[in-house]
Amino acid sequence: MNTISSLQELLDELPNCSGDDYVNIAKQMKIPSEDLQPYAMFSDEAYTRNCVERTEDYELILLCWEKDQDTPIHCHNGEECWVYLAEGKLREQRFQTKNDELVKTADVKMTEERLSYMNDDLGYHSLQNIANGRSMSLHLYVAPIDECSAYNPEKGKFEYKDLYYDSIKGEKPKPELK
Repeated sequence: MNTISSLQELLDELPNCSGDDYVNIAKQMKIPSEDLQPYAMFSDEAYTRNCVERTEDYELILLCWEKDQDTPIHCHNGEECWVYLAEGKLREQRFQTKNDELVKTADVKMTEERLSYMNDDLGYHSLQNIANGRSMSLHLYVAPIDECSAYNPEKGKFEYKDLYYDSIKGEKPKPELK
């Protein structure tokens, strides 16, 4: 498979995928951050989840990060996820539960055009923007995820969290769709 060098090439390929095709596509992504700008919405409050494309088979989400923003430690609700860092620098931390304790198993810095893979067999993870400015990461999920377990440090346990989009195909959703 050739390098996927534009967002449009990726969007053209995804509807034809199944099984291991997603792995091959994820490994071939070299998408310039300029292609993602029409979908990029940032917030000073928290990182944003911007839906680029969603079908029954996959979900493509652009996460936009201001400096120091991070996700809670979370699972992927049984789905596979590839994270392509289009711009900036992220820190990925991975965790396992052992004897009801949350134990860090990895701490990795991602740089531009780096790819990470995550599924629940690998445990939980969190992402944090460690760039001096903004970062953008493109997340490809095999099957959409509408909820996940996220760690609540105040309660010391995981809780289900409903997921939402800050934008859909570059537009802010109506309140009832959020």
